[in-house]
Amino acid sequence: MRRRVTLIVAAVVAVAVLAGVAVWAFPVFTVRDIEVEGNTNVAAEQVVEATGVGEGENLVRVDTTAAAGGVASLPWVRQATVGRHLPGTLKVTVVERTAVLKSGDKLIDDQGEEFSVDNPPEGILEAEGEAAAAPEVAEAAVALDPETRGQMAKVSAASPEEITFHTKDGREVYWGSAEAAHDKALATRTVLKREGQHWNVSNPQLVTVR
Repeated sequence: MRRRVTLIVAAVVAVAVLAGVAVWAFPVFTVRDIEVEGNTNVAAEQVVEATGVGEGENLVRVDTTAAAGGVASLPWVRQATVGRHLPGTLKVTVVERTAVLKSGDKLIDDQGEEFSVDNPPEGILEAEGEAAAAPEVAEAAVALDPETRGQMAKVSAASPEEITFHTKDGREVYWGSAEAAHDKALATRTVLKREGQHWNVSNPQLVTVR
């Protein structure tokens, strides 16, 4: 009896192995569709092309790691994952960068990393100065709520400790460093509702104006 059970188990395993080999070696499951989600600034067609995978390929043999790496090389993409969904779908999930600053011909994301694209979106805050691409400057810009950020014409930074926002109506708000960014953002929102051309919120507990 025990031998019989052993033979049955062995037969089942053998069939499973043969089935696995067949699926791997022959296009039983082929790529019929490539789904893309999470993309806003990068076209789905670009994402599909970047995977390096074409329709009709053996889905089981697709190198998902290489495909994800190809997608992640696109300027707008921070992270990408690729997964198989039998019987014939390859799913690509994209996490895009969030552009908060523009310095020259480069964009700067919310992590302070530079990247270049052919058609930058409108409304990105201009960053100037030697430390324009410093992560602290991006941190300060991200801390501003959208309404306040929309009032800014540019941000300048001679160093990561000398950040100044310039409004569209010609006023200045000196931040100093990005330390206590949340409190400084609240102070900035408040002072822009008051009279005054030159504000200093480097100490958000003791705001000054001149």
